[in-house]
Amino acid sequence: MTCSNCFNQIESERVELIPHTQVCGGCARVLNLGIKKKGHMIFGHKTGAEIQVLSAETYASQKKYWTPNGARSAVKNFSKSICS
Repeated sequence: MTCSNCFNQIESERVELIPHTQVCGGCARVLNLGIKKKGHMIFGHKTGAEIQVLSAETYASQKKYWTPNGARSAVKNFSKSICS
């Protein structure tokens, strides 16, 4: 598959990740197609993590579920006086 901008060969890795792409990696950086992606680390196991790739809109709507709301440690939660 060739790039529609520079007519060079599109990288095979890029075609695997983005099946209907028409530009190579170099042209995509220059053209900045407006496809903003963000990532979020998911820790399914203690020895490794995965990256979840999201669009900017989805990331903004889901961010409230990833940020902590309370105290930063469990010790602070249990050290509060419940009698006062």
